[in-house]
Amino acid sequence: MSRSMLAIMAQAPTMLATYRSDLTARGLGFDADDLAAVAAASTAHPFPAGHEPGAGPAAADVEAAQRVQAQVAATTWPEAGVAPDDPRLAPHGMSLVAFAVAARAIGWAGGDRALVERVAAALGHSAEQHDEASAWWTTQLTDDLVVATLYGQLFAQVGELPTR
Repeated sequence: MSRSMLAIMAQAPTMLATYRSDLTARGLGFDADDLAAVAAASTAHPFPAGHEPGAGPAAADVEAAQRVQAQVAATTWPEAGVAPDDPRLAPHGMSLVAFAVAARAIGWAGGDRALVERVAAALGHSAEQHDEASAWWTTQLTDDLVVATLYGQLFAQVGELPTR
């Protein structure tokens, strides 16, 4: 499992760099107004709804962590990382990389429809494509630890949002 984790960790920066290059080639990315809106939303929504600093874990979160622990043992981990042509990575509205970048930009302000529309547009998608991706990827991230691990690395390694 540790080889797989290292391979997946190493994949994320390459996938993100390729994605950034593609956005640039298509004239897409965030502009200064987009970045200001993202920053304002982050300030207004620093935590998920119902989670405040110092609060203990909710019972549902504890149950979810226990389910993940059981899933880890049952998962077959690819030693070389996730193959680029792995069918689990097929886009549904947005690629997993685009979804990770969008999620990083939106943060905990997912209920702000104008922000979702702005972020989706900066990445070359409609809000409806983002909605489709959100429904699809949320299920995949819950059910498939390999995909969830790759997503976690992509999300963590986004860094600066891609700009035009």
